[in-house]
Amino acid sequence: MSDGKARRTIIIALAMAVLCALPLFASTLEFSGGHTTVTTQNGSKRVVLSGGAKVATDKITLSSDSIELYGDNYSYVLCSGNVKADETENKISFSSPNLFYDRNSGRVYSDSWVEIQDTENQAALSGGWFEYDMNSSSVKLQLMAKIIKVTDEGLMVCRADSIEYNGKEDTVTLRGNASVEWNDDSYKAAMIVVDLSTNDIRMYGTISGAFNG
Repeated sequence: MSDGKARRTIIIALAMAVLCALPLFASTLEFSGGHTTVTTQNGSKRVVLSGGAKVATDKITLSSDSIELYGDNYSYVLCSGNVKADETENKISFSSPNLFYDRNSGRVYSDSWVEIQDTENQAALSGGWFEYDMNSSSVKLQLMAKIIKVTDEGLMVCRADSIEYNGKEDTVTLRGNASVEWNDDSYKAAMIVVDLSTNDIRMYGTISGAFNG
């Protein structure tokens, strides 16, 4: 077989959305798009979706301007432009300009601004970089990281250089310029750990704050 044939590129332009299912172990990957490009090179395939691109697995659904699938069994999902993601088990949704999903590890990454909604725990998170582990329901945020949590006493607003949030354990760890504003009180420290189920606040390092009332 000639190199030209071995490296041939098949471009499929569809007037209607394409819907396919690809097996990965016990799970299924479904994808659709108004335009689909399938590139075959040296025995490996790369699929690029655009025009209403959408990818769904048994764990997460992603939509974006463009989605690229590659790797063994299409293990890697790269989303670019107006990304929306819904993770069904923990009821967490994301929005970001760019997103990368590793199906093998169950982790989602972004080095762009991200906004996260945890409807199960009534929390909203945001930051300039994030990593989400779907197996442990833990979120890591950096760069202007913030979390807003609904409590019976009102909104609790947490900010830090770095935030680690665990939805299953209902805990937040703030590191670097950490601050918490809640119930008309404010707290500042090098590190703050918040138990969101009890609203217990623990501060470490140089500590300051203000109580009102």
